[in-house]
Amino acid sequence: MILNTRRCDGKFWDLVKKYPIPPRVLEVIQLFGLYGVYRSHRPMIDRSLITSLVERWRPETHTFHFRTGEATITLQDVEVLYGLPVNGHPVLGNELIRTIGDWQNICQRLLGFTPCPQDFNHNSLKVSALNAHMLRQPQLTDMATQDMVNQKARCYMFWMIAGMMMADTSGSFLKLMYLPMLEDVNAIGSYSWGSATLACLYRFLCKSSQSNQNEIAGFLPLLQIWAWERVTVLRPQVIAQRDIRNIFPADLPKGPHATRWFARFSWTDTTKHVLKVFRDALDSMTEDQFIWEPYSDELIESLPDYCRIGRDIWCVRAPIFCWDVVEVHLPDRVMRQFGLKQMIPTPFLFDSTHFHHDRRGRPNTNWELEHAQWLPFWNQRLQYICEAPINREPLRYGDPYLIWFRRITRLVIGNPTLCPQQQQGYVPNSTAYETMVRYIHSMVDKAKSLGDQPSMEDFYIFRAMARKRWCCW
Repeated sequence: MILNTRRCDGKFWDLVKKYPIPPRVLEVIQLFGLYGVYRSHRPMIDRSLITSLVERWRPETHTFHFRTGEATITLQDVEVLYGLPVNGHPVLGNELIRTIGDWQNICQRLLGFTPCPQDFNHNSLKVSALNAHMLRQPQLTDMATQDMVNQKARCYMFWMIAGMMMADTSGSFLKLMYLPMLEDVNAIGSYSWGSATLACLYRFLCKSSQSNQNEIAGFLPLLQIWAWERVTVLRPQVIAQRDIRNIFPADLPKGPHATRWFARFSWTDTTKHVLKVFRDALDSMTEDQFIWEPYSDELIESLPDYCRIGRDIWCVRAPIFCWDVVEVHLPDRVMRQFGLKQMIPTPFLFDSTHFHHDRRGRPNTNWELEHAQWLPFWNQRLQYICEAPINREPLRYGDPYLIWFRRITRLVIGNPTLCPQQQQGYVPNSTAYETMVRYIHSMVDKAKSLGDQPSMEDFYIFRAMARKRWCCW
């Protein structure tokens, strides 16, 4: 089953394409750390590619399990690709009970307009209401005060936060809990928006990996571009960069690394929208088809400062937060992504069913108090930086880590017992290879068991095994 991908940013990009964000407003957005999300634009999400990745996600480790080992999205990816700040205060707040009238007053004060009562659904606001307000006043006059500039900036930032970075499965509503966090313009940039974005994506990956789920949300552009950066058999070929002069003024600051994927693609060497092909590509992926370190030191140094300012904590092993969401960042399981030697990781004592807990039925909850047992890890994060020797060479098949990894995971998602001739359409090769390897292993084991003086009956049994195996090919 291919997952439905939920997001509510389509009208946002239509709006900024028709009415580019005013320079004064953009300065505020840049100051608060969300400029990279706007500057990167959005890729078209491939639902089949996303589904093939979710199939390999393990909620208990927050990693994808590939044939080459574990890999995951880290704070490094968030900051390098989108420039979101990762070092700062956790994105937590107090779940106060508010009436529609309360939210109308907050919207008027912070966003500059009062939505109608029917534009609310509990503690969420219709995207269409915010979009209509933005279309009524798309530009600022030269006489606009700083308060008006801040209100306009909050409109864009609220939409980016609630509709992209922490998007939920509603698809048409924005959670209002983030809005009061934008009131103090001096505090907005002090939050770790990057870790909150990653926590939400982890949460939706955990939920969507369950067999009864049919949709996924979160910052899916981050997930897809992460895969394009690292898995060569999944990425399209970039033909040319798109003309962005009608979207972004020429004098804008340089964008983050994800901007290179706002381009025109060729699909001659890869596919799109075909789950069976993506699944087979990951099932048969070899070591040279996964790039452990796509961001060289030279590339990182060439990026704007806001894409590397938090590099001191890229390797932190600690919980990350976004209101009710608390997930665990475990770089010690993917040390090769940082150019370090991978050891057998130690488990983090964390409830593997954590993703079943959410905000529903939890009014008047102070999430800082609720997560009190986990907050000290983040507050003292510099004490939990993972360290390891530099990785000098690729791991070999007999490396202790890979031996351990093969023992505790499933390498093939496709059904390795199904003969290829029985399938319609595209025939995956990886399942055939896996079946062949298993047959050969069983024959070798049988041959070893025969000893030095096999009987004629043993020969007949062995011949029957060989014929049976050959029939599938």
